[in-house]
Amino acid sequence: MVRNSKDNREGRVLAASAVFAAIVGIGWLSVSNSLAQESTPASKATNEPPRGVDPGEAREVKAEPSAPDDPSTVESPPPPAAKPLPKPKLMNLRYDEDFSYLDGGEGTYQKDFFDPIKNIHVLDDWRVSFGGEARYRIESETNRTFGADERSQDTFGLFRLLLHSDVKYRKLFRFFAQGILTIDEDRDLAERATDENRGDLHQLFVDFRFLGEESPWTLRLGRQELAYGRQRFVGSPDFGNNRKRFDAAKIFSKGEQWDVDFFFFKPVLVQRKQSDRWDEDVDVYGAYVTYKGIPRHGIDVYAMAVDDTGNRRNPNGRSGDADIYSIGSRFWGKTAGFDYETELTDQWGHWAGDRVHSLSWATDGGYTLAEVPWKPRIGSGFDWASGDKNPQDGEVSTFDPLFGAFHDYFGYLDIVGRQNISAVNVNVGAWPIADVLNGTMTFYTFWLNDRDDALYNELKQPIRRDVTGNSGREVGHELDVRFRWQIDPHSFVLAGYSHFWASDFISRTGSSEDVDWFYLHYGIKF
Repeated sequence: MVRNSKDNREGRVLAASAVFAAIVGIGWLSVSNSLAQESTPASKATNEPPRGVDPGEAREVKAEPSAPDDPSTVESPPPPAAKPLPKPKLMNLRYDEDFSYLDGGEGTYQKDFFDPIKNIHVLDDWRVSFGGEARYRIESETNRTFGADERSQDTFGLFRLLLHSDVKYRKLFRFFAQGILTIDEDRDLAERATDENRGDLHQLFVDFRFLGEESPWTLRLGRQELAYGRQRFVGSPDFGNNRKRFDAAKIFSKGEQWDVDFFFFKPVLVQRKQSDRWDEDVDVYGAYVTYKGIPRHGIDVYAMAVDDTGNRRNPNGRSGDADIYSIGSRFWGKTAGFDYETELTDQWGHWAGDRVHSLSWATDGGYTLAEVPWKPRIGSGFDWASGDKNPQDGEVSTFDPLFGAFHDYFGYLDIVGRQNISAVNVNVGAWPIADVLNGTMTFYTFWLNDRDDALYNELKQPIRRDVTGNSGREVGHELDVRFRWQIDPHSFVLAGYSHFWASDFISRTGSSEDVDWFYLHYGIKF
């Protein structure tokens, strides 16, 4: 919570952040290649006969010749459909943005107010771009702990400022730097580490095309955001005040049919009152491969290993080092109005002397009525992550979601995490104003997979447990309603309401007040 005694300090931090971004952007000149762009295939010609003509007679149909001296009777072929001019595309991972289209000259792209700070030519082979984000959100929550806290209601504000510079030298070298300032204001309940970071280095990495600038292989070193697949295991979700990031080294290649990543990283811990640092106890390494050779479909295959020497406590109650290995695959695609995906993951290893073996499976899909006003989409999903039946059997069967993001699968309240859980959701979305106003509504139902194991939250913390197993499996239901208004290409307003109905497991293990949460959010990206 921001107090008056800190006003001067906050002012200095804000000013320092702005100066930091300017100095970093101008003082460092570096480059990497923008991501390989896939060309859009030309539409295929068809051999269908004219309407009303039997296919068997198509070859016999001939047009009458036009009079050579009457040009009005000659039909010109329709002009090819004009391709939309390129324009700014602001990404979840800001370093994926590509403004090289600005080299095309006036008339070859859609003009934007922020064009002057993008793709600036410095000497012949250097380019620099600047960007950032500012946002403010008001949140009001009631009974987030089901009424267990003496004070159950709180209304507070969350502010975030991100400023970055991206400097490139041809396709050979790149330097990307991003500073962050986050503040939680007027929060009366317990502080959350994920809400505040009073001025720090959010990302700082360099890229090298070590096999030459025409090679797709790139080495990236430094602090960076990572997001793979649907971010179920490694992600940098945007909703929280502080985005996840990692101190990492990775070698990757992006092409028309294959994306390949080999990585080693350590998660970065947010420190409210000092500089952020990596988690010295955790090492993660692995590979993530995506095949895109099937039109409108893709297949992900990944393997990941976590070496944790932090003496963490496992679900069986024993503390010690952990070696956990995960291997999985995801299939996703679109056919006509249908979109769908499914993902299966197996884990094994050892943790504090106990053997680890756990599983997870998820599937999700929907149908968009593109020809209907508002273009509604109706969808549903199922997510299952194993739990532990017997804490005395020397085996840990509780699934570990590692460093994933779960809002899209378990609700925005973050009460339920991806461990020992079955979750079903049904959802509907629509565009009352095309590309401007979007609304979604999602209803979730949650059950424990094993009644002897705990209910875990989004931070992988056990929040309720009945070791006797007598409290049942039914956790509760959540409703999320969200509206997003895209004011212009850079600014938007987001409003949402969530309600959680507690069921048998919650009521039998402690206080069980229903949860309410409302938020109103304004953001601008440039």
